[in-house]
Amino acid sequence: MQFRNIAMLAALLFLSFSGSTWTQEKVDREIEIHKNVKLVIVAPGPDIPEAIASQYTNFLPILQETLKEITTEQTDECALTIRVAPGVREVGAAKVQRAIARITAFRRNSKQEFLGSLILYSYITGGLVNKEETAQFLKKQILDPAECRKAE
Repeated sequence: MQFRNIAMLAALLFLSFSGSTWTQEKVDREIEIHKNVKLVIVAPGPDIPEAIASQYTNFLPILQETLKEITTEQTDECALTIRVAPGVREVGAAKVQRAIARITAFRRNSKQEFLGSLILYSYITGGLVNKEETAQFLKKQILDPAECRKAE
């Protein structure tokens, strides 16, 4: 009987601890791009290095401008929410740390989520990705697959 109580207490402690670690991402702000197109920005956490957080912060205006250009207003049934969060990825044999933006999109009344990770370093320019590279990524990985298909 006492073993059962201990096991139950351990399970509750595990769930409360793991739940707190899963919710570490804090929404910084929500921006309305168009009618029924919303961008949700997640703030960099304390585990993100300062240089990576800086690249992510510098990328956010590029993302916002690109979304304004390549998206249009949506109907209520096709409302689109795009969420962006910072991340770090090690690239190459030298394990160079690169900033990434984890982008998630979903439509109202849809059972699918569309995910993509964009490395914020441009190998073409040697700096931060530009609007053209961002638009190409968004169209191919997020917006085209998430296109609204109205039920007939």
